[in-house]
Amino acid sequence: MESPWVVLGEVVKAQGLRGEVKVRSEIVDPENFLLPALFLRCADGTCKPLTVERYRSQKGGFVLSFTGCESIDQAQALVGCELVCRGSRLPVLSDDEYYHFQLLGLSVFDCQGEELGKLSEIMQTAAHEIYVIKPQGGRSGDDELLLPVVADYIINIDLEAGKIVVDPAGNGGLTELSP
Repeated sequence: MESPWVVLGEVVKAQGLRGEVKVRSEIVDPENFLLPALFLRCADGTCKPLTVERYRSQKGGFVLSFTGCESIDQAQALVGCELVCRGSRLPVLSDDEYYHFQLLGLSVFDCQGEELGKLSEIMQTAAHEIYVIKPQGGRSGDDELLLPVVADYIINIDLEAGKIVVDPAGNGGLTELSP
């Protein structure tokens, strides 16, 4: 099975007259724009291979220059397209780091083994990320659970088992013992 497409950024506007584009992206390492097997996915769903010649950071995103895109008209035609690659093409992370696409959809359990739902979204905040956990099984009255991605709340992530263990109380999985 092929790994999923991962969005590295979205072309939001043409930049200048020489075919550069402004890209909105939340990637940490802009070197990922230089990965082989990068594609441009357009609104109609078509994907075409893409080579980034240069990039530079600019307020709120990046300015990229693509091979074969040399005019403002060519750049404007790319507005709304996404830069994508297969997840398997991304650099390998250390053992305690994960790409969002690896986590979204995983089952989330509390420390006692009760399933709380599925990880449906990862929100960015100034302090840290927030996991949004949606209850499963159509249980009415259950609201989504928001957990900060810090050690007190996130106990274990097991990609092979397809699950995340959390402590919604924020005790880091520790239970208090009575004296």
